[in-house]
Order: sequence, then structure tokens, then C-alpha cells
Amino acid sequence: MAEHHEPETLSERYKKMVVRGIAAALLLAILSIAEYILAAEIDNPTWAMVPFMIVKGWVILDTFMHVRALRNEGAH
Repeated sequence: MAEHHEPETLSERYKKMVVRGIAAALLLAILSIAEYILAAEIDNPTWAMVPFMIVKGWVILDTFMHVRALRNEGAH
């Protein structure tokens, strides 16, 4: 059954989600720049880049694919 929310509640939730999405995009951009610098400075950067890959993957899964919401709330 669908929940009914007040317009103010939806607006506040929407704003919160937009801010979260922008913060995630900025974090991904910063991590990508750090990855690029690391790759340019180190001869064999593969293993040094693995933590960046894991963090970026989690940010994408959590923020844009809502993995945590599926596990905690049981619905998208």
C-alpha cells in the first residue's frame, strides 16, 4: 500500500536526496582526480588504485542504486 505524504515532507525529502546526490557526485569527482594523479605518478598503480575502486563502487551502489535502502527497508 502506498504511503501518503504531506507536500512539505516530499519537498524536504526531495531536497535532501538532491543534496546527497550532488555530494556523491562531488566525492566521485574528487576520487577520480586522485586516481588520475596516482596513476600518473606511480609506475604500476594497479594495487594502489583498488581502494579508490572499492570506495567509488560503494558510493555509486549506495547513492544512485539505493542498495542500502533495499536491504534496510525492503523496497526501493
